Amino acid sequence: MTEYRFETFDLGVLEDGSPDTHTANYLQAVQLGFNAGRPTDEDLRNRVARARKDGRIATAVYVDDAPAHALDTDIPVATFTHFTKRMHVGGGRLLPAHLITWVTVRPTHRRRGLLRSMMTANLQHAKDEGFPLAALTATEGGIYTRFGFGAGEFYKSIEVDTSPGFRMAVEPDRRVELCSASQLETLEPEIFSKFLLQVPGAIERQEVYTQIASGNLDFATGKEDRKVRAALHYDEDGAVDGFVAYRTPRGEDLPGVVEVVDLVALSDAAYSALWAFLASIDLTSKVTFGHAAAESPLPWLLDDRRRVRTVEEKDGLWIRILDVVAALEARPWYIPGDLVLRVEDPLEHTTGTYRLRADGSGSGRVEPLTDSAGADLVLGVSQLGSMYLGGVDPVVLARAGRITELTSGTAKKARAMFGLERLPHSPNGF
Repeated sequence: MTEYRFETFDLGVLEDGSPDTHTANYLQAVQLGFNAGRPTDEDLRNRVARARKDGRIATAVYVDDAPAHALDTDIPVATFTHFTKRMHVGGGRLLPAHLITWVTVRPTHRRRGLLRSMMTANLQHAKDEGFPLAALTATEGGIYTRFGFGAGEFYKSIEVDTSPGFRMAVEPDRRVELCSASQLETLEPEIFSKFLLQVPGAIERQEVYTQIASGNLDFATGKEDRKVRAALHYDEDGAVDGFVAYRTPRGEDLPGVVEVVDLVALSDAAYSALWAFLASIDLTSKVTFGHAAAESPLPWLLDDRRRVRTVEEKDGLWIRILDVVAALEARPWYIPGDLVLRVEDPLEHTTGTYRLRADGSGSGRVEPLTDSAGADLVLGVSQLGSMYLGGVDPVVLARAGRITELTSGTAKKARAMFGLERLPHSPNGF
């Protein structure tokens, strides 16, 4: 029987900034797990620099013996990484979130319980550290529900037909100017820090997003992306309140297509004007955007809303509640009401019955109960995660049999109470 060794460590670098051998082997395993090409020394140096800036902590699983010609035992057979960023949970409130990423298990070592061992230990660590919730973005959708995660935020991949006849329903202000993409090295973090306070579900960004928007990094190649261009929107006082980074690839594969790399707007005026700009780029007839908000005003900005086509809908943020009282009391409650929730948790972190009281002033109080007899709704912790930011309708979950309504009408009450000022949107993965 194969023996496995688990190790958690900080990612280390040498004096020249390149990863130490331990870290380089770890990053090699991550690349392997996501079917990426073998990284160059420069790729590894850049990746470890970004990871260290984000404060990522690595967990690796090793075997002590391997047969002849197999990969070296210094390269992990499984990887797991966690770090901390603040999440907007509504009303401008920011909550520290335990974020999980770089989860891989080598195909030759599947079905050995490695993922379960890493995940359960890491969630227990997060619980012990006092985090109200954990979150991840999933490459595969059927993996994480069994650990108590629920899909709670969604986004769309869209195409916009900007061929002749394209018109905005309301003329935008047109306060847009081109800039060098390199300007976004400083402007992107400044603008996103304000966006973070506006949009539920938004999470503090990692360094990689600044590098991609500014053209310093093509994530697919690891090199500079000289095709990226950028434009800024200015408010009435001349301050920058939005940007778009985009590519206009030429060739037979993508004739006349504008590809949005990143778009962040702090106002409706900025959002409208940036889309009007994208539609006006010469020699193009289509704009694509792979990370548009699930609830976007874009179709309603156009004279013909059918010009906006959803190519794919995807789940973004998966939320795992670790402390029901702390998580629910951290977010705002705009609709008054009283709900008793019986929560079931496969890992027993949150199993129990809780009374939620909101008076409509914006705050809610949560009281653990010893008696579950008066529960209104019975739900798993993954369903609570899905409902947490108002991104999933409790009525739909009840119709699907994912939550049980013990008191008639309480799924509708939960729908009203859990709603936030807008649907959640997290415009970056991790």
